[in-house]
Amino acid sequence: MSHLITVDLFIINVYNPMVENNTPKFSIILPAYNEEEAIGKVIDDIKLALDNSKYNNSYEIVVVDDYSSDKTVKIALSKNVRVIERKINGGSGASRKTGILAARGEIIVMLDTDDTYTASDIPTMLDYFPEYDQVNGARDSEQGTLKFLRLPMKLFLRKLASYLSKTKIPDLNTGLKAFKKEIMLKYMWVIPDGFSCVTTMTLAFLCNGYKVKYIPTK
Repeated sequence: MSHLITVDLFIINVYNPMVENNTPKFSIILPAYNEEEAIGKVIDDIKLALDNSKYNNSYEIVVVDDYSSDKTVKIALSKNVRVIERKINGGSGASRKTGILAARGEIIVMLDTDDTYTASDIPTMLDYFPEYDQVNGARDSEQGTLKFLRLPMKLFLRKLASYLSKTKIPDLNTGLKAFKKEIMLKYMWVIPDGFSCVTTMTLAFLCNGYKVKYIPTK
């Protein structure tokens, strides 16, 4: 089924598969841009992790496609998940905000779709709710290219953020996050459209006195 809604002043296509649970407690948001190589596996890994947990009947998966030019949307649709197609490339933060507004669950989990995070950690993260307001997966090593250039700057930013929030932050820009939707909605106005959005989401909670938890992840 397809229909149109307006989010962030853009018209987007929304595809909703037939689902048994119309009021999921948890929404797994997957922001995607040209991720045809990995998105199928990421969705399968999430389903495997949650279907074999106590959360197996209480979640939805929402893919937010940021105007991809490859087969990302086609692959996502084949997995019988909700798919939102943005009609303009707005950036990682824009996709995440679109997903937050469209999510039906009271707890939102965000996971990058490039297969660089471990989906099997999601049930463990959900176990910390409702005691905590945000739970993050903390990596023990830097991922990606040009590490020798990125590491010093990221270390500086993490130290600065820890100082400002008066909290030890093991991974400031992790792409694996879970949080209470009602709280995040209060700070949508401050979340940028670019990649610094996940950093801002963390600081919005920490600097306003909410309980934030970190768990180790690969």
